Amino acid sequence: MPSWVSALAIAILVVVMPFTLILKLMLQLPKSVALSHRRWPLLVNIGIIGAITAYTTIFIRSAYYGRIASPVTVLMEFVIAALAYVFGLVLLLRQFSGLYAEYLITTGRSGLFIRKIAYRNIINIEEVARGHGESQLRIETSRGLEHSFTLPTPCLASLYDRVKPQL
Repeated sequence: MPSWVSALAIAILVVVMPFTLILKLMLQLPKSVALSHRRWPLLVNIGIIGAITAYTTIFIRSAYYGRIASPVTVLMEFVIAALAYVFGLVLLLRQFSGLYAEYLITTGRSGLFIRKIAYRNIINIEEVARGHGESQLRIETSRGLEHSFTLPTPCLASLYDRVKPQL
């Protein structure tokens, strides 16, 4: 099997499978009331997955099948590939954070995880910063956890209306 084909097969297993699974799960969410960030068309999301897959294929091909390079060079290429992977994952996940009918979804500070918070679990909302049409909020839950959340400023009233009966 040619080295490019096997590198592509590994990249598909490492990138395409998890990213499309995450994208498929996130697309099954109900219609949002207000999103924290703009949701991109499906073709752009597929393009992100394709670009990360291509770079991962190049990295695997050069690191495994290429001529022997110094360990520092391979490590730096790995760090670049890992950062591209994480950046693509954050770009996909952040498109789905926002207000939904029964809960809100936030990606946290790092953007690498999704947190679903029911409105009934919110005990305090504090506005940390406001600028450029969006507000940065700190949300405290009944479990004592604090989450950062960004929401367009015109949608703040909708959030307070949904949380008000619980407060």
